[in-house]
Amino acid sequence: MTELRQELARAATMLDLGRYEEASTLLARVVAAEPGSSRAWCLFARAHLGADRYQEAVEAANRAAAIEPAEEWPHRLASNALMHLGNHAEALRAASESRRLAPAYWQTHVCVAQAALAASQPAVAASAAAEARRLAPNEPDVHFLSGKVALARGELDAARSHQERALALDPVHSGAMNELGRIRLRRHDTAGAIRHFISAARATPGEHIYSRNIDVVILRTVSRMIYVFVLIALILLWVPAIAHVDKFPFAVGFGTLAVGTVACFAVMVLRLPREARRLVRRTLRTRRVATALAVAIGGVTIAFAAVAFVPSPELPQTLPVAIIITIAARMAATSRLRSPGGRNQPGSPGGRNQPGSPGGRNQPGSPLGRKQPGPSTPSTRR
Repeated sequence: MTELRQELARAATMLDLGRYEEASTLLARVVAAEPGSSRAWCLFARAHLGADRYQEAVEAANRAAAIEPAEEWPHRLASNALMHLGNHAEALRAASESRRLAPAYWQTHVCVAQAALAASQPAVAASAAAEARRLAPNEPDVHFLSGKVALARGELDAARSHQERALALDPVHSGAMNELGRIRLRRHDTAGAIRHFISAARATPGEHIYSRNIDVVILRTVSRMIYVFVLIALILLWVPAIAHVDKFPFAVGFGTLAVGTVACFAVMVLRLPREARRLVRRTLRTRRVATALAVAIGGVTIAFAAVAFVPSPELPQTLPVAIIITIAARMAATSRLRSPGGRNQPGSPGGRNQPGSPGGRNQPGSPLGRKQPGPSTPSTRR
């Protein structure tokens, strides 16, 4: 038994360090020699979670639960793996079972809240998070999760308050920093959001989700810039037909639009930290973004040229064509931005619609938001 405890302690240390494959190899030998050890199977489930082998994690957790039916840990592990597999109803059922077995253990309430968020049951998640706060008011992960629940319910002030409390308890809690960035985005504060994502990336350099979040925000900003640019261009295209202005003022209007759009974007970039400005330049130099900008600007330029240089009698026939070109350019540019392209994936910053993982700084295997709670979170640790 002493040797078994030593082997399990070694495996637990490997898991805490993110050495999941090494831990899996060790634990495979342990469970072969001691198939009746519930703790060994639980650690094996954690190792499978860290290596993204979610079905195997469920099977290992179920083996542990069969050995010790009154133990809550296997159910938390199974819930975590089931969330990764997209089986949210079963994940919530397993989490609820863990809470039934250990109602005084705050981690079980965190597990229920995470599973309920994944199952789109924010009221259940809010109730579980409130109970976790009652049991462990000084646990930063509890406030972090409570903030995620509040954000999912659209309660931005409460979400910010919870994340600030998490940071007060743990000043390097990268998950809370990231969530504050998401809250800033919901308030349309792009520069503030990027600052929080930068802080999260500094706190946890190994978690690439935070820098990817910055890429997402930059792409969203570029997309909005293109949208505004094209919208104003569409309005200006009607000016010659309605006001019968000369070509020169029309050309000046187009130049002012282009310069104004670039200036607004430049001002936003200059407000960012130096690290973020480097990321903006890197993102703008990618082929996908450069192509999208070229398509949008080129399409609008062609449309303006068609309207500016066509004889006035032909303007009624030319104007619809120019409008179609402008709209098509905007659609093509947006489609290009949304196309798969490695790191720069447009969309929602990590964590938007998923429960995320408390304790961002302690999660070597589960980037916040990209996945559900990982192998080093309160939902799986013991």
